[in-house]
Amino acid sequence: MPSIKLQPNFVEKIWGKDVVPNHPVDKLGKRIGELWFGSPSGTRPPLQVRYIYTSVRLSTHIHAHRESTGQEECWYILEAEPASMIGIGTIVPLKQPLQHHAAEIEAGAQFIDWRPARAGDFYFVPAGTIYAIGAGISLVEVQQNIDLTCNRDGHDRTRGLETKATAGDLQTEQRPAVALHRPLGCSGVLLDDGPFGSRLAHMQGGDALHVTNSGLAWFIPLRGRGDIDGLTWRAGECWLLTQPTPLIRAASDTDYLFATV
Repeated sequence: MPSIKLQPNFVEKIWGKDVVPNHPVDKLGKRIGELWFGSPSGTRPPLQVRYIYTSVRLSTHIHAHRESTGQEECWYILEAEPASMIGIGTIVPLKQPLQHHAAEIEAGAQFIDWRPARAGDFYFVPAGTIYAIGAGISLVEVQQNIDLTCNRDGHDRTRGLETKATAGDLQTEQRPAVALHRPLGCSGVLLDDGPFGSRLAHMQGGDALHVTNSGLAWFIPLRGRGDIDGLTWRAGECWLLTQPTPLIRAASDTDYLFATV
């Protein structure tokens, strides 16, 4: 099958939201913090796509960085309350590697570079970058599908550790991050020099487009509805595309993310 609709997995979190865009999960009486999209049976695609919804600030995290591997990701912010903040990198270089001790973790966290979050902001988060997601944010995350995340403080005990890293794995230099501001309705490349590519696209109702990719691609509709090679899609879903030129049709005004490896 050229296009595979990935199964959504809603994850309840105490820091999640009662209502999330494009999904009627509020009727379930749950607070949804994450929406993961599963992989086709028996496979582990190189990218993982998920939504994150926050009602409080999450813990400080860092993806381990090693000579041979690392985990890099990008965020596209869909919604942000007026006072919402996002923290990426540090305002000054840290003098010593971060250790897994509460005092040093908290000491490192206070140097995070916090900045206002806006709908339409896009960030690339390199491996080894310390970061935190503030309250009142809904975003789409695309990341390399390897488990190399460490919590750095105690604000999010429910999330846990994936794979522990040693102190030497964690970069401590200043890592300033510059946001691209690309609100819905725009089209353009978001990332083209990382381990994967990402772009934002807008289509008007009635448009049809053969998208081109040289390998696997992820179609992440943020707004609208339509079909891919005759298969119906709607906003809030995620599709894995395995053919080089799938045909995407928009039945209404549409915005989508397109990630490629």
